[in-house]
Parts: sequence; structure tokens; C-alpha cells
Amino acid sequence: MLKNKNIIKYPKSSFYWGIRILNKEKRDAMFSIYDFCKKADSIADNNNSEKEKKRKIKKLKKEINEIYRDNLNNAFRRNLKYYIEKYKLDKKYFLDIISGVEMDINNIMICPKNNIFKLYCYRVAGAVGMISLKIFGCYNFNSKNFGLRLADALQTTNILRDIKQDEKMGRLYIPIEILNSSGIKKNKITHILNDKKFPEACEKLSEYADKNFELANKYLKLSEKKNLKSAILMMNTYKLLLKKLKKKGWDSFEERVNLTKIEKFYLFIKGIIF
Repeated sequence: MLKNKNIIKYPKSSFYWGIRILNKEKRDAMFSIYDFCKKADSIADNNNSEKEKKRKIKKLKKEINEIYRDNLNNAFRRNLKYYIEKYKLDKKYFLDIISGVEMDINNIMICPKNNIFKLYCYRVAGAVGMISLKIFGCYNFNSKNFGLRLADALQTTNILRDIKQDEKMGRLYIPIEILNSSGIKKNKITHILNDKKFPEACEKLSEYADKNFELANKYLKLSEKKNLKSAILMMNTYKLLLKKLKKKGWDSFEERVNLTKIEKFYLFIKGIIF
């Protein structure tokens, strides 16, 4: 068993308590996957030039390919390889996650078309869900559908929470179809956010998140529920976050909405008991 020394870094993460509920072996595996995801995200979100970002993402892609070729000449590769072999994790999903980050680097995610939005959500969240299900010990069809619908709901909630932060990075993930149906035409991001009809667009996107939470719950009833405590805790955490976002309203994004420590602890205890 490999030891993950980075757990101390994660307590503020929305995923932390969902992962913490797992037994040590699965917890260490999930934190290693989380490390990989953070490594990928940081490439898109730093202040490097586009050329440098593309160089780094190409290097990360090579790291994954080398792991599957058993070229394990650094700690990152050895650590990830241990869990890839233990849980039989598919290379495809790691490369899908990297492809999602490339969509950010290539400036595709500015009022994307709906099909691009859904592809992005699959790559940056759904692919992580597919890896997670293997670690949780879930293999049936309904568990997979649960994971995909939950991933869409979580990623959409993240997008609604982080609108202001994403604006600073030149991104607006809300699909153009939703903006147009709310009477908003594609424009500079700042102008869109200041449009009086923008709250309507946010509400429509929140309804899409709600729909995916409902579908996830439907598939959960038919899934390997005993192995999904971690995912259920994440689902309940993000449901509450979405509820708080809706209660705050969509008129201002200056203050980032988060769960309190008490709310997170309550959900964690509830997750252990039930």
C-alpha cells in the first residue's frame, strides 16, 4: 500500500469529506486521483502563456501514456500506477480528463453550444466519476448512469458557484442556447453578466442541475448503494450548495457561496450513520 502525504491539503475542498468517509485504501486511491485532477486543473488555471499551458498538458498526457507502458521513473507515475493496477482503471478516462482541461486552454468554453457543454462536463467530471466507481467497487449499468448524472449535477453546480472567478479567467460556461432563450445574445462576458436577464439564464441552468440530481437519485435506487456512501455524501453536499446558491439569488456573484463547517460536519456524520 502506498501512503498519500497530501491529505492535509484538502480539508477546504467540497470533495474532502466525501473521500474521507472511505476506508484507508480507497481513500488513499481517491486522493491520488484528486492529485492528478488538481495537477491537470492547475495547468489551465495558472497565468502561463497559452503555448506554455499546451506544453505542460502535452507533458501530462505523456505521463499517463508512460504509466500504462510501465515506464515508472518518478514518484507520480509509481503512485498512480499502484492504484491503476489495483482497481483496473482505464487509461481512456485519464485522457478524457486531460481533454477537458484542453477545452479550457483552447478557449472553447465561452458560451459553448449545449453539446460542447455536455462533453466538457463529461470530460472534467463524468470521467472522474467513472474512475471513482471502480475504486468504490461499483460495476453495474445503473451505477454508471448514477455516476454520469451526478457528475453533470456537480459540475453544473460548480459552474454556477464560480461564475465570477471564471469571468476573471475569460470563461463563461453557460450554454449559448440557455442565454439565447433568456433573451441574451453572445457578447463580452462582463456585458452578459450585467444583463438584466442573466439571472433568468442562471435559474435555467440550476434547473438542469436539479434535473440531473433527480436522475442520479433514480439510478441510485437501482445501484450498488452500499458501496456508494462517498458519492451519496458528495451528492447531498452539492444539493445543499445548490439550494444555498438559489436562495442567495443570481443578481450578484461577488461573494462565493460555500457550506459552513457545521453544515459539512453534519452531512459527514449523516453519511456515516446512513
